[in-house]
Amino acid sequence: MNGQDIRPGRWYYGLAAVVFISGWVLFGLFLYRNLSGISSKLQQVVVPGKTQLSLNRPGSYTIYYEQESVVGSKVYSTSRSLSGLECTVTAKATGEEVTLSRAAVSSRYSVGGRSGYSVFDFKIDRPGIYEIAAQYPEGQEGPEVVLAVGQGFTMGVLTTVFGGLAIVFGSIGLAVAIAVYTAVKRHKAMRQAQDRSGT
Repeated sequence: MNGQDIRPGRWYYGLAAVVFISGWVLFGLFLYRNLSGISSKLQQVVVPGKTQLSLNRPGSYTIYYEQESVVGSKVYSTSRSLSGLECTVTAKATGEEVTLSRAAVSSRYSVGGRSGYSVFDFKIDRPGIYEIAAQYPEGQEGPEVVLAVGQGFTMGVLTTVFGGLAIVFGSIGLAVAIAVYTAVKRHKAMRQAQDRSGT
Protein backbone atom coordinates (compact mmCIF):
# COMPACT_ATOMS: atom_id res chain seq x y z
CA MET A 1 0.00 0.00 0.00
CA ASN A 2 1.43 3.37 -1.05
CA GLY A 3 0.77 6.15 1.46
CA GLN A 4 0.74 8.66 -1.35
CA ASP A 5 -2.38 7.02 -2.77
CA ILE A 6 -4.35 7.76 0.38
CA ARG A 7 -6.85 10.59 -0.01
CA PRO A 8 -6.95 13.34 1.01
CA GLY A 9 -3.23 13.89 0.49
CA ARG A 10 -0.75 15.03 3.11
CA TRP A 11 -0.58 18.44 1.43
CA TYR A 12 -3.81 19.25 3.29
CA TYR A 13 -1.69 19.48 6.46
CA GLY A 14 0.42 22.06 4.68
CA LEU A 15 -2.75 23.93 3.76
CA ALA A 16 -3.76 23.97 7.43
CA ALA A 17 -0.34 25.41 8.35
CA VAL A 18 -0.67 28.11 5.68
CA VAL A 19 -4.11 29.08 6.98
CA PHE A 20 -2.77 29.24 10.55
CA ILE A 21 0.21 31.45 9.64
CA SER A 22 -1.88 33.65 7.32
CA GLY A 23 -4.28 34.35 10.17
CA TRP A 24 -1.52 35.81 12.33
CA VAL A 25 -0.15 37.85 9.41
CA LEU A 26 -3.61 39.26 8.67
CA PHE A 27 -4.06 39.98 12.39
CA GLY A 28 -0.89 42.08 12.45
CA LEU A 29 -1.77 43.94 9.25
CA PHE A 30 -5.33 44.56 10.45
CA LEU A 31 -4.17 46.05 13.76
CA TYR A 32 -1.47 48.16 12.11
CA ARG A 33 -3.83 49.55 9.49
CA ASN A 34 -6.61 50.39 11.92
CA LEU A 35 -4.61 51.55 14.95
CA SER A 36 -1.90 53.56 13.19
CA GLY A 37 -4.33 56.33 12.28
CA ILE A 38 -6.81 56.05 15.10
CA SER A 39 -5.09 58.68 17.27
CA SER A 40 -5.84 61.26 14.57
CA LYS A 41 -9.51 61.03 15.59
CA LEU A 42 -8.62 62.79 18.85
CA GLN A 43 -8.37 66.60 18.74
CA GLN A 44 -5.62 67.86 21.07
CA VAL A 45 -5.81 70.85 23.38
CA VAL A 46 -2.82 72.28 25.28
CA VAL A 47 -3.83 73.75 28.63
CA PRO A 48 -3.96 75.93 30.72
CA GLY A 49 -5.70 77.98 28.07
CA LYS A 50 -8.62 78.03 25.67
CA THR A 51 -9.04 76.33 22.31
CA GLN A 52 -11.94 76.23 19.88
CA LEU A 53 -12.75 72.85 18.38
CA SER A 54 -15.12 71.92 15.58
CA LEU A 55 -17.33 69.07 16.80
CA ASN A 56 -19.07 67.84 13.68
CA ARG A 57 -21.51 65.31 15.09
CA PRO A 58 -24.03 65.44 17.93
CA GLY A 59 -23.78 62.92 20.75
CA SER A 60 -21.40 61.98 23.50
CA TYR A 61 -17.74 63.00 23.61
CA THR A 62 -14.91 62.11 25.97
CA ILE A 63 -12.05 64.28 27.21
CA TYR A 64 -8.80 62.36 27.76
CA TYR A 65 -5.69 63.41 29.62
CA GLU A 66 -2.55 62.54 27.66
CA GLN A 67 0.39 62.22 30.00
CA GLU A 68 2.59 61.18 27.07
CA SER A 69 1.91 63.22 23.94
CA VAL A 70 3.27 65.03 20.90
CA VAL A 71 1.77 68.31 19.67
CA GLY A 72 3.45 69.71 16.60
CA SER A 73 7.16 69.41 17.28
CA LYS A 74 6.82 69.49 21.07
CA VAL A 75 6.93 66.37 23.21
CA TYR A 76 4.99 66.28 26.48
CA SER A 77 5.67 63.91 29.36
CA THR A 78 3.76 64.90 32.47
CA SER A 79 2.49 63.45 35.72
CA ARG A 80 0.26 60.39 35.51
CA SER A 81 -2.48 62.23 37.39
CA LEU A 82 -4.11 65.65 37.11
CA SER A 83 -4.37 67.77 40.21
CA GLY A 84 -6.75 70.70 40.46
CA LEU A 85 -7.19 71.40 36.74
CA GLU A 86 -10.66 72.84 36.11
CA CYS A 87 -12.24 72.26 32.69
CA THR A 88 -15.22 73.80 30.89
CA VAL A 89 -16.82 73.27 27.48
CA THR A 90 -18.86 76.13 26.01
CA ALA A 91 -20.93 76.34 22.83
CA LYS A 92 -19.52 79.24 20.80
CA ALA A 93 -22.86 80.03 19.12
CA THR A 94 -24.91 80.37 22.31
CA GLY A 95 -22.34 80.87 25.07
CA GLU A 96 -24.02 78.00 26.94
CA GLU A 97 -21.76 75.88 29.10
CA VAL A 98 -21.99 72.14 28.50
CA THR A 99 -22.28 69.85 31.51
CA LEU A 100 -19.20 67.74 32.19
CA SER A 101 -19.39 64.46 34.11
CA ARG A 102 -16.81 61.96 35.25
CA ALA A 103 -16.03 59.50 32.45
CA ALA A 104 -18.57 56.68 32.63
CA VAL A 105 -16.06 54.16 31.27
CA SER A 106 -12.48 54.16 32.50
CA SER A 107 -10.39 53.64 29.38
CA ARG A 108 -6.72 53.96 28.55
CA TYR A 109 -4.76 53.97 25.31
CA SER A 110 -1.19 54.01 24.12
CA VAL A 111 -0.68 54.46 20.39
CA GLY A 112 1.53 56.50 18.09
CA GLY A 113 3.70 57.93 20.88
CA ARG A 114 0.61 59.08 22.77
CA SER A 115 -0.86 57.58 25.92
CA GLY A 116 -3.75 58.78 28.01
CA TYR A 117 -6.90 57.95 29.91
CA SER A 118 -10.49 59.17 30.02
CA VAL A 119 -11.36 61.99 32.42
CA PHE A 120 -14.69 63.62 31.47
CA ASP A 121 -17.73 62.91 29.32
CA PHE A 122 -20.04 65.49 27.81
CA LYS A 123 -22.90 65.50 25.33
CA ILE A 124 -23.87 68.02 22.65
CA ASP A 125 -27.18 68.26 20.78
CA ARG A 126 -25.91 70.30 17.83
CA PRO A 127 -22.65 70.21 15.87
CA GLY A 128 -20.63 73.41 15.87
CA ILE A 129 -17.69 75.26 17.38
CA TYR A 130 -17.07 74.59 21.07
CA GLU A 131 -14.51 76.23 23.31
CA ILE A 132 -12.52 73.91 25.54
CA ALA A 133 -10.97 75.78 28.46
CA ALA A 134 -8.94 74.57 31.40
CA GLN A 135 -7.04 76.35 34.14
CA TYR A 136 -5.68 75.79 37.61
CA PRO A 137 -7.46 77.43 40.58
CA GLU A 138 -6.35 80.95 41.41
CA GLY A 139 -3.09 80.91 43.29
CA GLN A 140 -2.23 77.39 42.17
CA GLU A 141 0.40 76.67 39.54
CA GLY A 142 0.69 73.58 37.46
CA PRO A 143 2.42 72.21 34.35
CA GLU A 144 1.28 72.65 30.77
CA VAL A 145 -0.53 69.46 29.80
CA VAL A 146 -2.38 67.96 26.83
CA LEU A 147 -6.05 67.07 26.72
CA ALA A 148 -7.64 65.21 23.81
CA VAL A 149 -11.29 65.23 22.76
CA GLY A 150 -12.92 62.49 20.74
CA GLN A 151 -16.16 60.69 19.97
CA GLY A 152 -16.37 56.90 19.88
CA PHE A 153 -12.60 56.54 20.25
CA THR A 154 -12.69 53.79 22.87
CA MET A 155 -15.30 51.83 20.94
CA GLY A 156 -13.16 52.17 17.81
CA VAL A 157 -10.16 50.68 19.62
CA LEU A 158 -12.23 47.82 21.06
CA THR A 159 -13.82 47.08 17.68
CA THR A 160 -10.38 46.93 16.08
CA VAL A 161 -8.95 44.65 18.77
CA PHE A 162 -11.90 42.25 18.77
CA GLY A 163 -11.97 42.28 14.97
CA GLY A 164 -8.31 41.28 14.96
CA LEU A 165 -8.95 38.51 17.49
CA ALA A 166 -11.82 37.23 15.34
CA ILE A 167 -9.39 36.92 12.43
CA VAL A 168 -6.88 35.00 14.56
CA PHE A 169 -9.34 32.59 16.16
CA GLY A 170 -11.18 32.13 12.87
CA SER A 171 -7.97 31.11 11.12
CA ILE A 172 -6.97 28.83 14.00
CA GLY A 173 -10.39 27.16 13.93
CA LEU A 174 -10.24 26.69 10.16
CA ALA A 175 -6.69 25.30 10.32
CA VAL A 176 -7.65 22.83 13.06
CA ALA A 177 -10.76 21.78 11.12
CA ILE A 178 -8.71 21.10 7.98
CA ALA A 179 -6.09 19.13 9.94
CA VAL A 180 -8.69 17.06 11.82
CA TYR A 181 -10.71 16.41 8.64
CA THR A 182 -7.54 15.29 6.87
CA ALA A 183 -6.43 13.03 9.72
CA VAL A 184 -9.85 11.37 10.06
CA LYS A 185 -10.31 10.85 6.33
CA ARG A 186 -6.78 9.52 5.85
CA HIS A 187 -7.15 7.14 8.79
CA LYS A 188 -10.43 5.84 7.40
CA ALA A 189 -8.95 5.45 3.91
CA MET A 190 -5.93 3.58 5.30
CA ARG A 191 -8.18 1.19 7.26
CA GLN A 192 -10.22 0.49 4.15
CA ALA A 193 -7.06 -0.10 2.10
CA GLN A 194 -5.73 -2.51 4.73
CA ASP A 195 -9.03 -4.39 4.78
CA ARG A 196 -8.98 -4.76 0.99
CA SER A 197 -5.36 -5.93 0.96
CA GLY A 198 -6.11 -8.52 3.63
CA THR A 199 -8.94 -10.11 1.68
